[in-house]
Amino acid sequence: MIGVLLVSHSKLAHGMKAAVEFVAGEQKHLFSIGLEEAGVATYRAELEKLADSLPTEIKQMLIVCDIPAGSPGTNAYDVFTQTELEVEMLSGMNLSMLLDMILMRDGKEFQQLISDGIKAGKESIDRMDFSDEDENEEF
Repeated sequence: MIGVLLVSHSKLAHGMKAAVEFVAGEQKHLFSIGLEEAGVATYRAELEKLADSLPTEIKQMLIVCDIPAGSPGTNAYDVFTQTELEVEMLSGMNLSMLLDMILMRDGKEFQQLISDGIKAGKESIDRMDFSDEDENEEF
């Protein structure tokens, strides 16, 4: 079983988890922790508590962070690589990426899930141009 941990600065990870569950319903083994003003020591303690309390059925942990090389991701990676779990980390979380990975994680191998999640995330980034629609609409 693959666990997914969303980590971020402030409350972004919690908001992304809430958005995923708004669209897809409550998700088993989906976790979120944010680095708050209390600091890195408190954040690491939360990560360690989660790592110690994970169900034994979780064998792999996918950490998804907000930005590359930020404190939330690097600390989460450090904590979880000290467990017996297979750990991977992705940065640049967005809702399309998360929905693709969360909804498909039971039917895919870990590395394929990661590749497909990255692809879905990248494909969702686009410039939206509605200028032609405005010209053709009459009120």
